[in-house]
Amino acid sequence: MGSSMTAYRRREKIKTTEREKRLQRRVKELSTLYEISKLLTSAMGLDEILSLIVETTAETLGVKACSLRLLNEKTGEMVLKAAYGLSQDYMRKGQVFAWRGVYRDVISNGDVAIIYDAPTDPRFEYSKEALNEGIKSMLIVGLLIQDKPIGGLAVYTDRLYHFSQGQIQIFKGIANEAASVIEKAILYEERVKRQHIEQEISAAAKIQANLMPQVIPQVKGCQVAAKNIPSKIIGGDFYDFITFGETHLGIIIADVSGKGIPGAILMASARATLRAYLEDPHTVKESITNLNRVLCRDTQVDQFVTLFYGMLDLSEDTLTYINAGHNPPILFRKSERLFLQEGGMILGVIQNALYEEGKLQLKKDDVVVFYTDGVTEASRDSDYFGIDRLLEIVKENMSLSANEIMEKILKNLSDFVEDGYEGDDTTIIVLKYLG
Repeated sequence: MGSSMTAYRRREKIKTTEREKRLQRRVKELSTLYEISKLLTSAMGLDEILSLIVETTAETLGVKACSLRLLNEKTGEMVLKAAYGLSQDYMRKGQVFAWRGVYRDVISNGDVAIIYDAPTDPRFEYSKEALNEGIKSMLIVGLLIQDKPIGGLAVYTDRLYHFSQGQIQIFKGIANEAASVIEKAILYEERVKRQHIEQEISAAAKIQANLMPQVIPQVKGCQVAAKNIPSKIIGGDFYDFITFGETHLGIIIADVSGKGIPGAILMASARATLRAYLEDPHTVKESITNLNRVLCRDTQVDQFVTLFYGMLDLSEDTLTYINAGHNPPILFRKSERLFLQEGGMILGVIQNALYEEGKLQLKKDDVVVFYTDGVTEASRDSDYFGIDRLLEIVKENMSLSANEIMEKILKNLSDFVEDGYEGDDTTIIVLKYLG
């Protein structure tokens, strides 16, 4: 009886010791994960975080090396992002893909992959390189964000090694913590990039706004009103006025293909080039021909500009113009309506395109309305604002000043579209000739 009791107590003591050891290991695991969590969340840059992950993982598990790869969803490549304890030659050994080799099950199923002898394991594609590097055993676990694979974390030993369940659990815990921190770092970097882009776009918008006329020229015998309303922060429309002494006024309205920064660059280029050629008020045709030649040379095949350029001559009461594929401005004269269409094709497409001048003899109280397609193509449901509405508005308000006519158009346009409507850029110029 005594010996049985002694044996029982010995067994219970052994069990207690084993429980205490398991508890100590668990405490150590949790402590390790907590320390890793603190370390990882202390770094903000993604590259710094990835480097910290591989170094901390290798030291925690007491292995030769560690690497971290992130999945390129477009190509399926497992791109090496960070490594600790590996040579440059080994890291340059070649591409690794998610659909083949050891990463196939890791990425597709989120499994843990254990390789006992890397140089001889058929799942490992670079056996020769592993042999030269001194790599023997490997342990790989997938990195998941909301059950979606984003990469893999691998550790390497320099001897044949059986990873214990405790080590595997710690490794999984590190991987889970790493995936969470990587997600936060990626979101942080994306937010920083968006902020930089927004700052650049805001700066570009200010530059673009400065390219527009800051003051509408006051020309004796005329009233001129103009407004540009971009649909986005950066627009693709522009207008300009160029005075030549007291008797000539150049009027430009244009719409460039594309939106955002590419459209803004094209707009600035077209404006600067045209101004460079506008040295004489009598060279309307030559100026547009030269502008087209430059745009054909310097722009991409899918870039073009629609533009109307008119030269107002107050000494002869004329408007000489070229319409290069733009919405034709409209002359309103009592009951008469005339669309200014003479010119040629859009700019920047055919280098040797020919352009013809149109000439208009102005009369007292004539009104000319210049506009871009943001006016006529504004839509509500399946209905467009259209040219007929524009004609009717100007017809009913011919007796008003140029600025009042423009505001009437814009008010009707605003009433027509729904709240939150995001259409095309809108640009309007109204010229009223007083004689």
